[in-house]
Amino acid sequence: MLCGDFNLIYRDEDKNNGNLNRRMMGRFRRVINDLALKEIYLNGRRYTWSNEQTPPTLVHLDRVLCTADWEEQHGECHLRCLASVISDHSPLLLDYSPLPPARRRFHFEDYWTRVEGFHDVVADAWHSVDDADPFRRIMRRM
Repeated sequence: MLCGDFNLIYRDEDKNNGNLNRRMMGRFRRVINDLALKEIYLNGRRYTWSNEQTPPTLVHLDRVLCTADWEEQHGECHLRCLASVISDHSPLLLDYSPLPPARRRFHFEDYWTRVEGFHDVVADAWHSVDDADPFRRIMRRM
């Protein structure tokens, strides 16, 4: 697990304005993908830093990244932001107490395609779907 203020973003939605350094975003995204890391979802807040100006620049700089093995062993944990009056960063709390059941968003991870057996699992799942669905019948012909 890696956590902290990376001072970088890897997605457009990590910043509330269009002032983006796409070259650095791509580099950060490649490192995350090359290390096969995924971000632990941040509950309750989109941004973790503010420049405290008017209008403010808000950015998601603080993150917790983990491997699939770590997530499998600690899947019950969740990440949330705390309030701070002494910093322009919001402190993060990685919590193991149970959360009320909620729908988690699905995020496809680029490194999954490099995991041994990935394509077989997708093919098996695709072919196990009932042929009654006209969309699936059309897609299989393509």
